[in-house]
Amino acid sequence: MAVAPTFHNVIISFPKDAPGQLLEDAKEKVRNTAGAKITHEYTIINAFAASVPDTMFSDLQALSTKYPPVIEGDGIVTTQATKPGGAQVGI
Repeated sequence: MAVAPTFHNVIISFPKDAPGQLLEDAKEKVRNTAGAKITHEYTIINAFAASVPDTMFSDLQALSTKYPPVIEGDGIVTTQATKPGGAQVGI
């Protein structure tokens, strides 16, 4: 019995000098992968957010050695830190 892949929310970005077709190829690969989906497309950077299976990371990395994608976890980022118990910490 096959084990279901684990899906991850990630941001996939390419260097600013990467050809636009490379970004489109990565999006197409996500669209054609069962269960994967694009959740946001960015316009001011060469990137998009997606939910992808862990088995897809190497496929995306293989798209280009000259302009390798950066694949990083997507999540909430805050500018305020807290100490245990909820007290705010100055940054």
